[in-house]
Amino acid sequence: MLKPDYSIQIGAEIIEPKVESPLVFLRINIDVDIPADCFEIMFGISSKTSKIKKEDDVSIKLGYKGDLKDVFKGTVDNVEPNISGIRVQGYNFATKLLKLRTNQVYENQTAGGIVTNLADKAGLSTEEVSDGIRFPLYFVDDNKNAFEHMSALAERCGFNVYLTSENKVIFKKFESQEPHVFEYGKNIIEINLQEEFSPITGVMVQGESPSSFKGADTSHWLTKRQVEGIAGSGTSLLIQDPAIRDKDTAETVAKAKLGMLERTVLGTVKIIGKADVRLGDTLEIKGMSNSKMNGEFQVIGVEHFLSKSSGYTTLINWRK
Repeated sequence: MLKPDYSIQIGAEIIEPKVESPLVFLRINIDVDIPADCFEIMFGISSKTSKIKKEDDVSIKLGYKGDLKDVFKGTVDNVEPNISGIRVQGYNFATKLLKLRTNQVYENQTAGGIVTNLADKAGLSTEEVSDGIRFPLYFVDDNKNAFEHMSALAERCGFNVYLTSENKVIFKKFESQEPHVFEYGKNIIEINLQEEFSPITGVMVQGESPSSFKGADTSHWLTKRQVEGIAGSGTSLLIQDPAIRDKDTAETVAKAKLGMLERTVLGTVKIIGKADVRLGDTLEIKGMSNSKMNGEFQVIGVEHFLSKSSGYTTLINWRK
């Protein structure tokens, strides 16, 4: 029988299961569409938990006896003591990107190069950053924070941007890999499917034209000849983006946006706790009577929950 296990380090204190464990419940939320991952822990009162304070470093490992995985690293943002326990909440280091506002001009840089530079300015390292679109000129201003600028670049390229459990930046397109397999009657507790229908079947992207029409290398803009890219047909979404300077890039952005609009099948699956499921992973669902629930999907959100009463479960958000 699997026995859930954990190790939580907050500041200098390490909290692990004992006969009288101070842990009441733990919840970790990780999502590709939410800037900062977060955690919430309810502790009983003990000599260790009473020392927890705001801005303490946090490292959380989950799993089963003899097999713990790193699932979260960050800092404490809030400590709420009460008569019977202490509630602790915090975020990962994506907050560094949310706090960073800068003014910078990038010349002849890829989207990946801009993301890497912004991550460096925020004091973060990268794990995997793809180049994506190359921009002859790109402006970053302090009207948006660094994460908002990264997200805008990711949307143009059809990429995802998020942080790993080690707080390293990922900026790339989803690619299917060896899946985590979950099967009805074995390790699936609950599953739900949501299917959305978008009236948009086409995308038109309009950029700003350079004086020459020889592609993205042109760097002077003297005329207003339309740069346009189209993907799909029928009812179309119009996007005007002055950062786009040539037809090839406009078409790339149009295809990326249409691809996002076509992601109409979403779902959640609740399973017996599995600490090694990460954002960007592939999951495979088998054995469901509804055929739309079977197949391979992209992991876009993970919630780990551990409590004395409910044990250890993982809720995964996925999309086709």
